[in-house]
Amino acid sequence: MTGRSGLVARAVRIGAALVLAASLAGCAAPAPDPTPAASAVTTEQSQLLAAMRFTNFDAGTRPFTTTVGEGGTTLALHGWVDYATHTGYAAVTGEGFAPQALLWTDTTVALIPAEPDADGMPPLPIPGADDPTWLSRAIDASASALDRRLVLIGSLGSDRPENPLLLQQTGALWLGEDEVDGTAVTVFAAPPSDEVAEPGSVDADTSPLRLWVTADALLLRAQTRVDGAWQDVDFGTAAGPDLEAPADE
Repeated sequence: MTGRSGLVARAVRIGAALVLAASLAGCAAPAPDPTPAASAVTTEQSQLLAAMRFTNFDAGTRPFTTTVGEGGTTLALHGWVDYATHTGYAAVTGEGFAPQALLWTDTTVALIPAEPDADGMPPLPIPGADDPTWLSRAIDASASALDRRLVLIGSLGSDRPENPLLLQQTGALWLGEDEVDGTAVTVFAAPPSDEVAEPGSVDADTSPLRLWVTADALLLRAQTRVDGAWQDVDFGTAAGPDLEAPADE
């Protein structure tokens, strides 16, 4: 396990804009979509979408669940992401896969054998850095569907809002209104790139990232796509623990 100079250090934020998050879709099984009737975002809608990443950051630690296809196995992740410290911590389970706790920052992924608690979450407190069963490595979104998902989750929070005008210019779309667990949300498609888009050149199939956002700009669901297959990342609203990677003594 790396020390404060490595795993513990606050890394440079990954994903300065929604367009980066849109490029990090992971491989997964199909999930339902809200049958989008896409239209370019209005000024008011772009302002809501622009505030989403900052609202995630301001909310502190967000609980999340997702599944990832990795090496022929479907892995279920249940945990938290702390956007203030750029740290995530999740229980990882799967058929034929020994349960583990996964800790990640913007630069490092670490795994340790651990059973989830009764709620399916990873054990607290986080095991110390001196535990010899930690295995750590550099995070690499280009080499692993799991790492792509972790980077995507980490990129959905920021200490400042997006530029709403830029979101309009690069092709952000309104897809419709929906509900997540009884909460009303607006569904958006993130811009497919940071290039200015010609009017009408972007449609609902262009973006690999969809976002379910409340009227208060809180993200409740992100949906990623690869080759037409969608995978949910669902976020809870309950407060989570402050997270920080353990330091070497």
